[in-house]
Amino acid sequence: MSVLPVEKYRTNRPLGSDNRSVPQESIQRVRNEIRRQQVVTFILFVIFLFQIASLPGAIMMKSSLNIAAVILGILLCGIAMMFNRWGQVTIVSILLICVVDLGCGLMLLDSPMGLDVSSLPVFDLLVVSELIAASLLPTISIFPVAASNILFIAGMMIFMPHSPDFTMMLHSNMAYDMVMQPISLQIVVAAITYMWVRSALRAAARADRAEEIAELQQVKATLQQSEIEQKRLLDAGIQELLRALVQSSNGKILRISLSQDHVLWKVGNSINLLLARLHRTQQIEQENQQLRFQLLQLRERVYRAELMSKQQEPPPPQKPKHNPISSHGF
Repeated sequence: MSVLPVEKYRTNRPLGSDNRSVPQESIQRVRNEIRRQQVVTFILFVIFLFQIASLPGAIMMKSSLNIAAVILGILLCGIAMMFNRWGQVTIVSILLICVVDLGCGLMLLDSPMGLDVSSLPVFDLLVVSELIAASLLPTISIFPVAASNILFIAGMMIFMPHSPDFTMMLHSNMAYDMVMQPISLQIVVAAITYMWVRSALRAAARADRAEEIAELQQVKATLQQSEIEQKRLLDAGIQELLRALVQSSNGKILRISLSQDHVLWKVGNSINLLLARLHRTQQIEQENQQLRFQLLQLRERVYRAELMSKQQEPPPPQKPKHNPISSHGF
């Protein structure tokens, strides 16, 4: 006998966008199944203890029919335990009803003088099957169980042999009351139990609805708090990005520091990478400007050196000019 754990149907995640798609009917059905599982486990345990307690009495009575009835009830309880472990609540409920009705029938059949006036209280025990049906099966199933109990009572009174006392009661003025007392008890118990179970189910539904509303309100408050916190972190992250971009536009490279769980962490990481590349590009540009300036200086020095070397060279020697007058003796 194992109670179905409630945690099996619950989730560790808070109710949010992932759980909004779950129909409320499914949640209500799961809760009803949990209640039924707990009730059937308790009832099965009680009936099993009753069968175990009845076994010594049946042995002391030395009635093979009573012993067989108790042993059969214990076996049916064992089979019901197996189905209960598998979560088959409906089958377990039907088996428990069979245990009760079968025990009452075998108790009546064990009477050596047939149906006697002292056997009439056994018919009253059949209301236990109605209570089991009301607790474990759908509410409307109370009336089929009550109808089968009434047919069982009528069949026993008609077909079983009667004791002299019972025959005398049937021919007296008490016959109608004697017959109608167990039958009316089945009808009254079925009607009252039906109304009580329906009221209990409605109250449980209202309680579940109130619990769901409280949970939704709590979730709403949690989501609002989470949105406020997320907005605050988002504003702080935006300010951090703007500060880094403004500093970078002024020529000062500033690294953006955001935690990995921040919404803008990937954006900040990309901007850091972009700023690092921009800083590297600026360094390369400065180095190129320095190289250009050094090249210009080098060219100017080479030009000045060439110009100075040209000024320091001696002029070429001049040849004497030929005078034709002096050569003719004039």
